Amino acid sequence: WYHTGDVGYYDEDGDFYITERMKELIKYRLHHVPPAAIENVIQEHPAILEVGVVAKPDNNDMEQPMAFVIKRPGSE
Repeated sequence: WYHTGDVGYYDEDGDFYITERMKELIKYRLHHVPPAAIENVIQEHPAILEVGVVAKPDNNDMEQPMAFVIKRPGSE
């Protein structure tokens, strides 16, 4: 195997999709979290049109995830 650092999945038709880069993980507490995992959860909310998650450094040599969202027009 050749490890590219990419994360992806196969669908039921056998097509392969790359969804995230491993080296872009957020170091949150004892975990390494891919921003796409957080984005996918936030994106499920019906009021959210777009979302992006980045790492914000904290004072403990760790990072906090920070989400930037665009709400759907007409949502509260």
